[in-house]
Amino acid sequence: MKLALLTYNLARRWNLEKIIEVARASGFAGVEFRAEAGHEHGVELERTTAERREIRDRIEDAYLEVACLGTGARFESPDPTQRQVQIDQTRRYVELAADVGCRRVRVFGNVIPPGVRRDDCIAYVGESLHALGEFAAPRGVDVLLEMHGQFNYWGFARRAVELADHPRVGIVYNCDNRDLVAGSAAATYSQVRTRIRHVHLHELTNGYPYPELFALLHADRYEGYLSSEVGTELPTTEHYLALYAALFRAWAGQPFASMGATAK
Repeated sequence: MKLALLTYNLARRWNLEKIIEVARASGFAGVEFRAEAGHEHGVELERTTAERREIRDRIEDAYLEVACLGTGARFESPDPTQRQVQIDQTRRYVELAADVGCRRVRVFGNVIPPGVRRDDCIAYVGESLHALGEFAAPRGVDVLLEMHGQFNYWGFARRAVELADHPRVGIVYNCDNRDLVAGSAAATYSQVRTRIRHVHLHELTNGYPYPELFALLHADRYEGYLSSEVGTELPTTEHYLALYAALFRAWAGQPFASMGATAK
């Protein structure tokens, strides 16, 4: 397992130089760039061929990888014209990913529109993912559906990927507390484990059982990235102490349960 620095949210105002500097100094193995969000890193569609090569070189020269490109693309619309617009835009991000040495592009299913049957919406997403998988395959890029919004439910996300039926299509596991059954992530994880190609972490003090998740990923020999999708607020004193205690236990080799949400 490898840790990636995700520019959403804490690094959104950092330029590429600072992102690389902090990632290297903090022990991250890669960087996930959130695109289409006005971030300062500049890894966007407007970059020329030469600029894309420079981005790739700077990342590789720092012994880092571009772990993922996060797009805002979503495919739940019942309007095929709208879905095609999203597909065409995502294809451009697949090309950008390939140019900067990235093997993953994140997309959404997200929200089932009012009046649309669930099965129909899942089919829209699955068909879109298949088209993108076909385009991404010769470029060596995976198109990954994040478990997010209503598609955070494993039944929707897994079914959409099954309908896509393409080896270049998989899932971003999102570490959402809605996944928990009796405080455990195992039941939900087991439903999508063979489809997981990328993971989004969140605040380590939000009650999600990260030690359990890491054990599940280790058991499955997961070798991919986990990205640090953490908020814009600086930790409170309580957050800092909870993280300090967790780091102590990890270094000391002591078992520990998940941390509950801390006071603010």
